[in-house]
Amino acid sequence: MASCRRRGSASLPWVSTDEAFDLPAAALRADGAELAMSIEVLAVRLEEALPQIALVERHKVGGFRSKRREVQRIAVPLGEEQFELRLIDRQARCSRHKVVRGITLSRQEMSMAAWIEELIAAVALTAEVSEHDRLALGELLR
Repeated sequence: MASCRRRGSASLPWVSTDEAFDLPAAALRADGAELAMSIEVLAVRLEEALPQIALVERHKVGGFRSKRREVQRIAVPLGEEQFELRLIDRQARCSRHKVVRGITLSRQEMSMAAWIEELIAAVALTAEVSEHDRLALGELLR
């Protein structure tokens, strides 16, 4: 059973390039139980920083009565790029996809550290462009 959390798609006018991602160093650890915890922390931070964009899928772990859920996938679509992190066999698989009109044109695998760096840069760029567009629209409507 999977659960997804996403609150629509929108631009990023509320994201500050300096403070948007206070992603913990724990997200860079990559061994066993620490990896699952690091990915959970990263998922929560992304959900808080990008509530209308970040998609986090969690799956039930354990027996029938277990309420424990673990992050299985994080996806952050930003324009023509989609950043995706999947937890497969206790290993993080991070990738960046170039998507045009719903079709994936290319896919690049990367380390978790590189993925986080690229994601931060893309969010900052998107926020900058969105702010510029918002200001231009405001001038047009005056």
